Amino acid sequence: MPRSRGEAKQRTTEVLSSSNTGLDLQRRHRGMRILGWALLAATRLVLADPAHDESRACEAAGPQEARSLADVLYERGEYQRAGECYQAAGDASRAQLAFLKAVGPNSDATSRAFRQQQDAAKSLLTKVQQAFRSDH
Repeated sequence: MPRSRGEAKQRTTEVLSSSNTGLDLQRRHRGMRILGWALLAATRLVLADPAHDESRACEAAGPQEARSLADVLYERGEYQRAGECYQAAGDASRAQLAFLKAVGPNSDATSRAFRQQQDAAKSLLTKVQQAFRSDH
C-alpha cells in the first residue's frame, strides 16, 4: 500500500511500463504480419500476367500479311505473338502449335522469376526482423 501520492504515482508508472512491453510485442507481431501480407501482394502483382491487348494482338493489315508475319515471328522464337498472328490469319492449327511452344519457355521463365522474387522476399523479411530485434 503506497504511503503518499508520489509513491502511488511511481507505482502506477511502473505497472503501466511493464504492461507496455507486451503491447510493443503485439505491435511488432502485427507489423510483421502486415509486412508479410504486403510482400505477398507485391510478389503476386509482379508475377501477374499483363492484360491482353486485342488491338495489338497482330499488327498485320490482312490475313495474308498476318500469316507472313506469323512465319517470321515463329522462326525468331516469338511463339506467343506468332500464335496471335496465325489466329488473325485464320490458321487455327498453326496458332495452337505456336501457343503450345510458347508455354514451355514462359513456364520456365515464370518459375525462375518466382524463385528470384521468393528469395528477395525472404531476404527482405530477414532484414526487417533483424531491424525489429536490434536495439536502437
